[in-house]
Amino acid sequence: MIDCKCSFSITLITEDFKCEKAQLVTRRAGPDIACSSEQGSENCQKLYAKLKNVGLPAFDAEDDLLKTPASVFTKIQFAGLLGLHRNIKNDEFLPKTIDNIYQLVEQAMQIPQDYESLVSEMTAYKVKRKKIKKKID
Repeated sequence: MIDCKCSFSITLITEDFKCEKAQLVTRRAGPDIACSSEQGSENCQKLYAKLKNVGLPAFDAEDDLLKTPASVFTKIQFAGLLGLHRNIKNDEFLPKTIDNIYQLVEQAMQIPQDYESLVSEMTAYKVKRKKIKKKID
């Protein structure tokens, strides 16, 4: 098994997004997602870097996990992928889910993208709150 860190693991943990190369693994910190493709992982890293390059300045943030709230990275990942999907498919509306991140990234590598156009989706994206299950005695 190839154990490459997944660049979009935040989206995959929610199970709203899927990827054919994603593998659930257990790390010291708990459940995580690994990529089964070295090339796929490299392509996702490149795409995520491009999304952060346009997204972080819009939030007046920097690529530092200690200084930037996790919600900023979440917005960049979710809205970046959703906006990219909409642009590639020429859809009018933003989709709610992504069926295969790997295929989306492969398509994005083949077609020139205007990543700046995704900033408005990133800044408008609302992070879903975690649902807390209450235990009933």
